Amino acid sequence: MTYTGILFLHLLSAITWVGGNILFFAVAPRLRRDPEGGPAALRVLGRTFRVLSWIAMAILLTTGAYFLGQGWDYRAWPLSLKLVIVGVVLLLKVLHDFWIAPAAARKRGGFFHAALWIGRTNVFLGIVIVYLSVWL
Repeated sequence: MTYTGILFLHLLSAITWVGGNILFFAVAPRLRRDPEGGPAALRVLGRTFRVLSWIAMAILLTTGAYFLGQGWDYRAWPLSLKLVIVGVVLLLKVLHDFWIAPAAARKRGGFFHAALWIGRTNVFLGIVIVYLSVWL
């Protein structure tokens, strides 16, 4: 695959991940408040987006590693900051998708608010990552 093709995959995956997070951020509160089918729709949306977002994340990590292998300097600004934020996002995503969100769905403890804040934080950090990417 060409450099341009790999860059296209990277950008498409970023659009999928960040755009999906923004959509989820906008739609999830409305679904949660809808007593008629809202919670069930929210579960379907969450499970579907979790799979799609992990596929996008895998492509982003793979294509990002390719770019580093092509000589991109990971120590240079803004790439170094972007990579640190990507690490934070990955950690938050693992916590959210595999521990906190499932516990919140089972209505255990205060996990709902933790899931909400992690989701909001990842939306913000995703936008910051896109902004830093523009500088590259």
